[in-house]
Amino acid sequence: MRLNRLPYLSVLLLALGGQAFAHGFHYQLDVASQLQENANGELTGVRMNWFYDTEVTDMLLEGEDLSAAKRAETLQTIGQQVIADLGKLHYFTNLSLDGKPLALAAATDFHMDLSPDNHLNLNFLLPLPAAQDLHGKHLDITMADSTGSAILIYKDVSRIRLGEKLAAACTLTLQDRQAFADGEPAQLLRMQCQ
Repeated sequence: MRLNRLPYLSVLLLALGGQAFAHGFHYQLDVASQLQENANGELTGVRMNWFYDTEVTDMLLEGEDLSAAKRAETLQTIGQQVIADLGKLHYFTNLSLDGKPLALAAATDFHMDLSPDNHLNLNFLLPLPAAQDLHGKHLDITMADSTGSAILIYKDVSRIRLGEKLAAACTLTLQDRQAFADGEPAQLLRMQCQ
């Protein structure tokens, strides 16, 4: 039986330096998102696309069979384990509408790929239990790993895509936080809708 990936990753990080977390070991997840809408322009979920750095990719793939015959199966198994562990940590993602937290349903439609430059890419959908009308409201999205290891970053606001109706009614701002403690969001994404 294989170990779950996030606890497994923690064991590997500790093995790297004994007190890796105490010395502030961090890895960065390069994030892109697409806000999903229904025919009425209501928010129905957020599709996440995470790109892992080289070091974490190497750790997660260590000892795995990536032969042509087994590659797809291996990546699917890793993806399943990572998604299961992320679910216990709320997928590192918090949404609030006019300051009130929005619930997220369990991740769906996920897949793990390996890019040509050998970085793992996790793509998944975080659906909302009920569609949300954003007219005249603001939506905030923050992402943080409560364990303090992963730092989730949008390179810039172009990494967030909106559906046609949301794009016509809403504007996006991305605020970098100059100082943040381990386990806190490095950025605030705000969508203000008319």
